[in-house]
Amino acid sequence: MDPNIVSLPSPEQIEDLIQRGEIETLRELLAEYHPADIVDILESLEPEHAILVFSLLPDYEASEVLDETNSLLRAELVEKVEDERLADLLDTLPMDDAAEFLEDLPDETSERLLDLMEPEEAEEVRQLLSYEEDTAGRLMTRDVIALRRQWTVAQAEEYLRSLDDPEMVHYLYVVDVIGRLIGVVPIRNLILAQPNEYIEHIMIDKVISVSVSADEAEVAELISRYDFYAIPVVGDDDKLLGVITVDDALDVLEEEATEDIQRLGGSEPLEQPYFSASVPLIVQKRIVWLLLLFLASFLSASVIDGFEGLIVQFAILANFIPLITGTGGNAGSQTSSTIIRAIATGEVRLNDVWRALFREIATGLLLGVMLGMIGFGFVMFAGWVGIWQGVTVQLGMVVALALPIVVIWAVAIATIIPIVAEKVGIDPPVVSSPMIATIVDATGLLIYFTLASIILL
Repeated sequence: MDPNIVSLPSPEQIEDLIQRGEIETLRELLAEYHPADIVDILESLEPEHAILVFSLLPDYEASEVLDETNSLLRAELVEKVEDERLADLLDTLPMDDAAEFLEDLPDETSERLLDLMEPEEAEEVRQLLSYEEDTAGRLMTRDVIALRRQWTVAQAEEYLRSLDDPEMVHYLYVVDVIGRLIGVVPIRNLILAQPNEYIEHIMIDKVISVSVSADEAEVAELISRYDFYAIPVVGDDDKLLGVITVDDALDVLEEEATEDIQRLGGSEPLEQPYFSASVPLIVQKRIVWLLLLFLASFLSASVIDGFEGLIVQFAILANFIPLITGTGGNAGSQTSSTIIRAIATGEVRLNDVWRALFREIATGLLLGVMLGMIGFGFVMFAGWVGIWQGVTVQLGMVVALALPIVVIWAVAIATIIPIVAEKVGIDPPVVSSPMIATIVDATGLLIYFTLASIILL
């Protein structure tokens, strides 16, 4: 086993220590683990045992555990742990993390905890909560290091030594006398500079920053694009308000990816862990699109009904309906997944629609021709060995021609819909895979039966 992989104690081991009253042994055991590992331990225990284990943690560790908990465990802690201790733990957290914790609580509970926090920390959290949800203002920490351009390197280093455990020291931001952001000094530049050198000589004056009202997903993408450890946040007057660190950006990207995956199935994303979501809430998130897709499926039934006479005359055509619809739906899903990812990373935009369409049609043509040849061979082989009765060369030609046409049509639809959806402000994953599959099912059958009518009649 890899020695770097942490082996956590089982719930049974923890509960056994509790049952035997070996609390000090349990406390010593917990001290060996990182807060993120302790969260995993707590989530594996019964609620009453999780609360007991949490009570054994020292404040500095308990605050980090509190920050990492999911909504279900967090609700248990808020309900069972004394408000005074929770407030003390929130005081020790970075204020952006404290604000994130409180924003998920009922307003009454949040205000009660804020009233118990230290006044300075509580006021900072209230300021962060005053910004709109999902904006840079909610995500930033105000614990940011600001230098003056006229300082020397020695003065800046002395200032850094006077600070009490700042959160972000990779970048040191430079402001003017009224607090406007004018430069940034990577910590490496400061360390390598001569003590008597001025900050304005070692700073970078072209600073990439974000507005306090910027969407948090766009901020996370900027941090990812430029490989930043942090990005400064400014107000409308360019005054430095705070900084967003890479760990918060990663949380946003994970949340966005989770939402996109859920939307790919035609469901609105859950904003809480799966097991903490009620069944009625899950139904509410799924019913709208499921109902729309249910109604859209009647298109396929209408197409089949329109060719009822043909199916009665050539009943074997019905055997290949799953082949045609399944192949078209799968080809569309593959294409939509690729295009949606390209849209998310900025590789494909509306003005790229024709280039993307040409590439996907060319891909669909090659795939369709290969599948058509395989389909023709399979149909003829099945007829030859007697699996199906009534197989003819003409029937094989229907399948061989229908497959490439349906695949080309499916990839074209799957290319256009996500790009257009993005342009009109609809999240592409919501309208993509399920809707594309439903459209391709109906139109694919129309193509299939039309070709059968031409070739067989």
